[in-house]
This record gives sequence, C-alpha cells and structure tokens, in this order.
Amino acid sequence: MSRLFIKAGIAYLVLTFVVGAVLLSLEAAARPMPYVIEVEHGHAGFVGWLVNMVIGVAYWLLPGNRARFPRTQGRYPELLARFSFYSLNIGLALRLLGEPWFTFQPSAAGSALLYVAAFLQLLGIGAFAWIAWQRVFPPPLRPDI
Repeated sequence: MSRLFIKAGIAYLVLTFVVGAVLLSLEAAARPMPYVIEVEHGHAGFVGWLVNMVIGVAYWLLPGNRARFPRTQGRYPELLARFSFYSLNIGLALRLLGEPWFTFQPSAAGSALLYVAAFLQLLGIGAFAWIAWQRVFPPPLRPDI
C-alpha cells in the first residue's frame, strides 16, 4: 500500500506543477484564472502530493505491531489501508471537480458533492490515523497469571 500512496503522490506532484505552469502562463498573459482554480491547485498539491506521500512513507516506516496485525506481519490490515487510499483520493477528485462547479453554478447537487468529498477525505484520514495509532501505540502487555 505504501507504494500506491507514493505513486499517487508523485502523480499529483507532476499534475500540480503542470497546472501551476499553466496558471502562471495565463497570469503572465493577463488572463488569470478564477480564484477557486488556485485554491484547487493548492489543495491538489497539499492533499494529492504531500498527504499521499506522508501516508505512504508512514505505512512503510512506522513500527510494526504483530500483536494487532499478525496476518500482515505487523504492518496494517490491507482492506482498511486500501479503503484509506481510495476514500482519500476519490474524495480529493470529487472536491477538485465539485468545488469549481459549485462556485460557478451553485446548486444542491454541487453542495451535496462537496459534502461527500469532504466526508470521504475525512474517512480516509481517519482510517490512516487508526492504523498509524495501532502501530505506534501497541496494546499493553498482560502479565501471565
């Protein structure tokens, strides 16, 4: 899973720089994009690149917890890690599409899309936080009776 997060982070890094170059070129040509596009550019860079990269490296480097995750040799529950990835990145994609749409044409559907995007990102981060917490804070040892 760490490789999937890191690959997504690298893809967003490239995408963010390409979009940044286009935004800068348009601004230099006196044709700046609306502010919401700049906000989305920043969000793609922060969540898309930085958060994906941090989560990928964290899954790779955090200490294992074999007591909690014996099936994966202490790493993480695969299904929950996948849920974290897809929830975070689908939520991000929905935000990147939904926020400009809602800004230019406010509607109940656009508002609902933003709520879903925010909820998915929150679930993705929550799933990661749970996994990371379990790996960093192992269960207390029970004394043998």
